[in-house]
Amino acid sequence: MVSIQHVACLYDQHPWLNLDTAGDRDPEGIWFRVFLDPGTGKGVAAEGTFHVELYVVDKDSEGKSTRTLASDWHYPSSEISRIGKPGMLGEGYVLQLRWAGKNIAGKEIELIVQFEDALGHVVRSGTKRLRVPKYSS
Repeated sequence: MVSIQHVACLYDQHPWLNLDTAGDRDPEGIWFRVFLDPGTGKGVAAEGTFHVELYVVDKDSEGKSTRTLASDWHYPSSEISRIGKPGMLGEGYVLQLRWAGKNIAGKEIELIVQFEDALGHVVRSGTKRLRVPKYSS
């Protein structure tokens, strides 16, 4: 078994998924690539579970910053799509996630990805902060 040392997530400039059957333009999810690095600088495929947390960053009535868990996902790596043609970064996964709430458009979010191997060893990505677009039409 390969020991994962680092979880790297790569986000496109527009990582948003429009999954709404109503057809509005506001995103209902996000997609990004994840690479599991055993310390070689190249991603590898590994058996384990991805744990992803999405937090909404907002301000309360007093203007203080709040951070609320809005969605979390738990998927075995065997159920996640793999990148078809590994490139310079090695093998990787493509996560496509739909959030539970409908009130995320226009808000700032934070994403944290963790990978837990079969022995229970957990490696965490850095926190990624993004602003979800909100469209007026």
